[in-house]
Amino acid sequence: MNKLIKTTAIAALLSTAVFAQSAEAQQKVGVVNFQAVFQNLPQAREIETKLQAEFKDRIEEIQTIEKRMSELREKQQRDASIMSPSERLELEREYEMLESTRQLKIRALREDTNRRTSEERDKLMMDIARATQTVAGENKFDLVIQSSAVAHAVESADLTDEVLAKMTGN
Repeated sequence: MNKLIKTTAIAALLSTAVFAQSAEAQQKVGVVNFQAVFQNLPQAREIETKLQAEFKDRIEEIQTIEKRMSELREKQQRDASIMSPSERLELEREYEMLESTRQLKIRALREDTNRRTSEERDKLMMDIARATQTVAGENKFDLVIQSSAVAHAVESADLTDEVLAKMTGN
């Protein structure tokens, strides 16, 4: 009798394991290409325009410095024969000072634009992640993975177009 109970219990456990595996096999899994969604969003193009406007004054300041440097070079070439050594030295010092200032401003601008670009990109990527969660919930997906982490997926599992439509209001 004991042997019959043990055999029945083992059979029950094995059948439960088989059913659990078949239930896992029926999970609905989707993939999303975040980069494709990002690249096709009008908001991504708006980021570039927004940042250009944000840094417009600093870019113009650098261009003004470059224009002044060009004027100094022209003056040096044009008037080299009639300039005194002290005038040439003064002109060279002014040029070098402008060049140093320009380099510092370019470096600071590059760092700030990179930082702001990353901030804006991160915000948009979070919006894409939220839209992906919404689409996954609406379509009852159990799991959604970024397509960059997947070697192969069937087209029916691709939610990229739906996420893009969700974000663009289509």
